[in-house]
Amino acid sequence: MTPALISLLLIALMSAMFRDYLLSSAAILLLVVHLLQIRPVTTALQKYSFDIGIFFLMIFLLFPLASGKFDPMEMTKELLSPAGIMAFLAGLTVSFIGGKGLGILPSQPVILFGVLAGTLVGVLFFRGLPAGLIIAAGIVALCKYFISS
Repeated sequence: MTPALISLLLIALMSAMFRDYLLSSAAILLLVVHLLQIRPVTTALQKYSFDIGIFFLMIFLLFPLASGKFDPMEMTKELLSPAGIMAFLAGLTVSFIGGKGLGILPSQPVILFGVLAGTLVGVLFFRGLPAGLIIAAGIVALCKYFISS
């Protein structure tokens, strides 16, 4: 058994045990892809899964607009409220940090492993969401930048 196989199997079992079926399903899918060793599928998943995931996340976030639940004029007014300004600044900050994280993940495997392990613990034991992986890497990138400056 390869380390990748063992890791994916453990993640699938632990996430199923903690009823995180999305994580379990993802680990099982990658386990099957790993076992079958179909290079085009592996390449396509690695290349496009992030963009596809972000695409569906954007659909989820924009759905209230598409369903007509919000009036654009009312939303503009709310955006200028204290809560709206804080939400805008939080979104701006998180997207900036996430951009830094996306840049550091491919080049530094130890950071990838660290934020992945932390994210798994957060998801499995603290009912967290895996949405923080890239932001966590961005925080590491910014900390490294300020420490080395």
